Amino acid sequence: MDQKTIEILTAGWAMFARYGFAKTTMSDIAKEAGIARQTLYNAFPSKEEVLRAVVRHAGEQSLSAVTDEWTRSQSLEEKLAAFHTHGPINWFEAMVIAPDWGELMDGLHRASSEELRTLEETWVAELTNLFDDHAKANGQTETSPEELARFFYTTSKNAKHGVQNVAELKARLVTILRAALVLARAS
Repeated sequence: MDQKTIEILTAGWAMFARYGFAKTTMSDIAKEAGIARQTLYNAFPSKEEVLRAVVRHAGEQSLSAVTDEWTRSQSLEEKLAAFHTHGPINWFEAMVIAPDWGELMDGLHRASSEELRTLEETWVAELTNLFDDHAKANGQTETSPEELARFFYTTSKNAKHGVQNVAELKARLVTILRAALVLARAS
């Protein structure tokens, strides 16, 4: 991805966060990126496409940060905590800066549901490999590595619902991490 595209995506996210998905215009994004509107349209035909690209880029960045940290982590607990830090906590912090983050979430799901599903499958595959490696080293569990991965990913991703701040989210995520560790150790 070239620098200009990254600048467009950064500008797009800033505008979506500021105005919400519905109220953001391509003109807003172009102005924020410091480019002509036609240049933006040449790169992305619609704000939906900008949002899809923002989601893909953010997902790739999160995945890269997590897998990089996994190479430096020793325990399953450290690796799962890294996912929480670079995944749900980071995602939550990025969303709550928006004045109407509920509307932004709705727009995100409407415009980029396919990208979100693809990212979910990528995360589940990575987590499945992580739980599989753990099971091979420590003995099989009653719950398959894929079931553990889906449980951990889904509950972690959905932990944001009903929380008021990052501290509440972190408390929920600690409970989810502990539950995943118990399931991973059960034989």
